[in-house]
Amino acid sequence: MRRDPSIAAAPGSARIARRGAPLTWLPETAAGADSFGRVFALRPNLFEAWREFEGLLWRDDRVNPELLVLCRLRLAHQNGARWIPGTPAPAVDAGKVAELDSWWTSERFTPLEKACLRFAEQFALDPSGIGDEEAKAVTEGLGDAGTVAFVEALAIFDGFTRFCAMLDVAPEGDAP
Repeated sequence: MRRDPSIAAAPGSARIARRGAPLTWLPETAAGADSFGRVFALRPNLFEAWREFEGLLWRDDRVNPELLVLCRLRLAHQNGARWIPGTPAPAVDAGKVAELDSWWTSERFTPLEKACLRFAEQFALDPSGIGDEEAKAVTEGLGDAGTVAFVEALAIFDGFTRFCAMLDVAPEGDAP
């Protein structure tokens, strides 16, 4: 795993201020290539299953990978993660990444991207708050199978950016 280079380009995403003191209740780590791997490798069976499932998200053609990257970056920022775990992101429009904090007013984003970003943000805040109109815009743009794949991706992105924020997983060389 390596740091997602596009996170540095997202305003406010590269160095998010910590909200509290570093965690001290997890003093043990396992062998791993980076801080995420050293923490997650405490449960190697889960780590391997996560790697396999997360990798499927990027090999599935039901959702455009650039759309997934934008949502992953947005959720990482929203959740306060300093690290984005997983498969290295495919290249994305640098202008979109730069305007990700104001996607709702930016002309760079397509109506589908805006619908998916709105859905992603609400998913992370309160999934029960996703209304019929928000869901319809995503389903019409991605189709039923694409919507299921998208929601699965959001669950992985939201859960593991929270995992990284909570355990203060940081890019290598970044002082805690």
